[in-house]
Amino acid sequence: MPNSNFEALLKLKGINKKEFALNSGIAYNTVAEWKEKGEVPAYAVTLLKQMPLRKKSVTAKELIDAGMPRAVLWNNQSDKEVPVDIFIVSTLQKAYNDFVIDKLAQFFGKESILLALLLHKDRVSSTLATQVAKHLQELPKAS
Repeated sequence: MPNSNFEALLKLKGINKKEFALNSGIAYNTVAEWKEKGEVPAYAVTLLKQMPLRKKSVTAKELIDAGMPRAVLWNNQSDKEVPVDIFIVSTLQKAYNDFVIDKLAQFFGKESILLALLLHKDRVSSTLATQVAKHLQELPKAS
């Protein structure tokens, strides 16, 4: 992954490089050197994706900068802050398919998706919630 995408994903998760180094067990100097190299190793990206999301809201621009495909986004206002749970539920309602679920899990984590569905169970059909939960169970642990 390009370092710029990695740094955008750090920002999206609400984690700085020092916190990432501490939580991943990777030396901070190693993490800092990735900027000079321009590339981040796949194992570090996997570790970052497994870390919990600390932010409560996101913008379309943050998601795009972190590498989320524009096709997944339902909000065209790039700088508008949207609560994460609203973003997840609205995205699933607009374009539910395995690709979208995979991308949401990659950026927000399985737990965030399940929590959003639970918080907004009055807005989500039981069929949709069941299908999403089933697909999440089938994903590898790293998502």
